[in-house]
This record gives sequence, structure tokens and C-alpha cells, in this order.
Amino acid sequence: MAGGEVQLVDLVKRFGDFTAVDGINLKVAPGEFFSLLGPSGCGKTTTLRMIAGFERPTEGQVVLDGTDVANVPPHKRHVNTVFQNYALFPHLNVEKNVAFGLRYKETSKGESGTLVGRALELVRLMGYEKRRPNQLSGGQQQRVALARALILNPAVLLLDEPLGALDAKLRKALQIELKAIQEEVGITFIYVTHDQEEALTMSDRLAVMSNGQIEQVGP
Repeated sequence: MAGGEVQLVDLVKRFGDFTAVDGINLKVAPGEFFSLLGPSGCGKTTTLRMIAGFERPTEGQVVLDGTDVANVPPHKRHVNTVFQNYALFPHLNVEKNVAFGLRYKETSKGESGTLVGRALELVRLMGYEKRRPNQLSGGQQQRVALARALILNPAVLLLDEPLGALDAKLRKALQIELKAIQEEVGITFIYVTHDQEEALTMSDRLAVMSNGQIEQVGP
């Protein structure tokens, strides 16, 4: 999937009287690893959810590769999301969890198997196909979620604090691995975190958010 440019134009999200995102403007280049950094409640996750299509903007535009997708449902955007809780299906093994990402795409059994194998190789989980989520470590579960998101080769991958539930040592190792995977696949990554060191370790650029606004954008 080529492309991956994201532009937010005068983006606003209100929940009743509360303004979660207050008129932000931002442009993320294709293939960039971009982080939204800020404390809890600053609007970074709400911004990510509007890019994904899980929240509809009150005002403004979400432009993906030149098209405003503010009113387009999530499954029709060339975007996938990895959440902190991984959202794996406990009754499905690793192979079937990863293949679930293909549910909206017509693929033969052979093609599906090839794509699953490629995704698991990318996240270094070959040999784990038949294991269930409860047989995996937290870091391995995170890799399964990443493989499932990458299998469709989206233009943009959104990551909402995916390492937040892991211990510090594992989190540091996976930061390096995640950046290496992003460079290999060449997909635009937009990463939400409250951890400054994490953002600086992985990002090409980052935006600092506070009170629903972008305070600063830089390398």
C-alpha cells in the first residue's frame, strides 16, 4: 500500500461541554514514524481515534493521501490500529488471530497462509502459529497484535501506547524492534505515548500535546 500521508486540518472533538481536541493542525509524511506525546487527558488518544475512524470529528478534516475521510467508517480506511490491550481472541490460536485481519479481503487459503507466515516472520514469531494467547508472554502477545495489523499492509499504522503494559526492560527492547520493523515495512506509524524517552527513541518527529492542543512539533 503506497502513500500514508496524514493531514489534520482544524480538528476539533467535543464531548458535551468538554473540548478534548481543540483545533489542531498537523501533517505527517508518508513512511514517517511520528509520535503524539503528552500526559493523560491531553487529547492524543482522541486524535488517534479520529484518524482511525472510531470517533467522528466535531469540526475539521482528517485527510489521508489527499482525501477527507472524517465520515468514512474505520474498515474502509487504509489504516489499522494496535491497542495497549492487544484485543486478541483468546479462543483462537496465533495463526487465526493474525489471519483475522484478512476478514474484509477476499483471499484464498493458500494466499492467506502465505500472508500470515510473512507477518509472523516480520515480528519474529515463526513456530508460534498454534499457540493461544494465554500461552504467550506480554511481549509475544504484542507482536501478534502487530502482525495482525500489518498483514493488510495498511498505508498508516496507529499505535495507542502498545508497550504500556510491559515491564521497563522488555519495553526498551521492543522499542528498538518496533522501529526496525517500521523501517523495514516503510509504513507510516503514528504512535501515542506519555513517555518522553520512548517517543525520542523511536520517532522521526513528534508533537507535544497539552489540553487538546499541539504545543510543539519537532525531531
